[in-house]
Amino acid sequence: MIYYTINSNNYIKDLQAPEWVQVITEVEDLGDPIRSSRKDKILCPFDGPSVYIDASKVHLLNDDFKKISEEIIGRGNFTYMEHPHKHSYLEECAEYVKRGWVDPDDVLKFTIELADSTFDFEKYFSPLCTIIWRSWNDHEFNNMWWEWYNKGGVRDQLSFAVAYQLCAQKSDTVYSRDIINKFSDASPEGEWWNNRSGDYVYHEEDVDVVEFVDFLTQVTGLYDWKKYFRSGTDRITSQPFFGDAGVYSYAIEWDNPEMDQIIIYTSITNYYDTIPDDMYYDPDVKYVCFTDGKVEKKGAWEFRDIPDFVYDEVDGDPRRLSAFAKLCPHKLFPDGTKTVWLDGCYVHTKEWVDKSKAVLKEVPLTHMLHPHRFTFHNEVMEGFGANFNTREQFIELVDALREVDYDFKQYCSPVLTCLWRQVDYEMKEFHDLWWKYSKIGSNRDQISFDCARQLTGLKWSRIHNWETIGIDLTSPKSKVARNKRHPQAGHFDENSTYDQILEECYDLLKEIRPYTGIEDEHQIWRVGWNELKDPDTWDRALQSPAWMPEGSWWYDPTTIKTTHSKYSIQDKINMIFDKGFQLGNRDSNKNNSFWVRRLKRSLGLVDLPPELYDMHVWDWGWSFREYVRSNVLRPKLPKT
Repeated sequence: MIYYTINSNNYIKDLQAPEWVQVITEVEDLGDPIRSSRKDKILCPFDGPSVYIDASKVHLLNDDFKKISEEIIGRGNFTYMEHPHKHSYLEECAEYVKRGWVDPDDVLKFTIELADSTFDFEKYFSPLCTIIWRSWNDHEFNNMWWEWYNKGGVRDQLSFAVAYQLCAQKSDTVYSRDIINKFSDASPEGEWWNNRSGDYVYHEEDVDVVEFVDFLTQVTGLYDWKKYFRSGTDRITSQPFFGDAGVYSYAIEWDNPEMDQIIIYTSITNYYDTIPDDMYYDPDVKYVCFTDGKVEKKGAWEFRDIPDFVYDEVDGDPRRLSAFAKLCPHKLFPDGTKTVWLDGCYVHTKEWVDKSKAVLKEVPLTHMLHPHRFTFHNEVMEGFGANFNTREQFIELVDALREVDYDFKQYCSPVLTCLWRQVDYEMKEFHDLWWKYSKIGSNRDQISFDCARQLTGLKWSRIHNWETIGIDLTSPKSKVARNKRHPQAGHFDENSTYDQILEECYDLLKEIRPYTGIEDEHQIWRVGWNELKDPDTWDRALQSPAWMPEGSWWYDPTTIKTTHSKYSIQDKINMIFDKGFQLGNRDSNKNNSFWVRRLKRSLGLVDLPPELYDMHVWDWGWSFREYVRSNVLRPKLPKT
């Protein structure tokens, strides 16, 4: 079997061809060096089995390529590659003209003559003629290919497809990326596409491509532009793009805005989630699920393996293994990719997909804020009290944050169930840091997210109300597709008591408070005799809530506890009013809202949303109690 290439006119100055590749340097002079180099490629000077390779690619050939070629030749057929972009006839011609490879007049003349033949433009296929495997030399096909090649420009794909159809050539096809990836890298930014020579240019005329293609449409009858003409700009190379981008369509900024595809992606490990059945799938969206292989494959999803190196980094922790894709999109998608992350158990809606498209059109980075606007201590309490993390893990994390001068009082309280991001260079440092700190201590990702935010200063747009995104995140049915829990690091169980959990939360906060600087002792305290009534316990004799037993632990962030007494935030506001410390109109909400904001800030809460400009105060104390009950004391989720 002969492997050969053509390097006439010293086209590749440092060819570096393997010794088993025959290099043809002397060719017939046909008046054009490109056309002269094509003759032996098309007509093939060898009668036996042969493999042709473009000179710009021979330096990438290796033993794996030889093995693949021997297998292909052994099948006994003529074999060529299908172009990864699967051009229509219109797209092929438009690319030639746009890149200056072929004069538009030559393309038009070629097309007009072809229309007089039996050629079916609708059945045009898109070959990639970089490599051609010939088990035998079909002279009839070669001659027709050469005949039509000389009627057009110097590109050989159009004439190849014409000869193939008119000769009814019997052959095998292989998808280019699949075969190339077996011995090289055919990803959009891979080495295979980095030619070692410059593109040739035959015209520099500024052609109106739309007008040009419109004329071709009249000749070819390919009137369905949506089907036969797709164009855009490659976000990585900034080069014009035509055709089908396949799984890499996220890398293209389409001229037709309706084709500007986004990626919705998730990650599922260890069968923790099942993809819901009643999902809305948008035909213009790409769906990707990263997995360790332990997920039921269904729906419109493309399932991709989590990279091997992640397993070593997380030491087998399935929660962190699943989190990698969420925290590191820049390591999974090329620059320019528009992504939407959503945890795997939620049901997609059309409203949410449309909202996501709108969000990504406005800004590159968006996250939601928690409605309770947690302080750093609130976040610690939730992670510790709900059994996600141990005391030691939080102390380890606090120590790491102190070393980088993290401001605990400026915690932004993010919700990261859903994230809207366009991958670019500026966000890479942020996501590297997010991943780094997510692996320290606590395996919850909210605090590590805020650490990366503070250290990089990366600007994020924020959605203040998660009820506006068009998807159910909070109802009892919202996580119906969750099969089981992730492993719980904490030591609490169903035999624990709420008082015990609060007491240990109190001790943990007491230990970290000197480093966080957050003064929130009022939130958790040990109740004295007849000090506090429990709204969950009813005293029938008094026909009112019963007094909390002395010594019980109580948590309520809406209560300000002082040395001598206690006040609700509303009580404190009323006291201020009664003493005459008023601002503005007494009948307006401005007075109340001012003091609500002031008091909430005194609790460490920052970046208050518009909904807190009225008198509403979030009762996170009650929510925390219910959260602990549902996760630890009376678990409602399936158990491992």
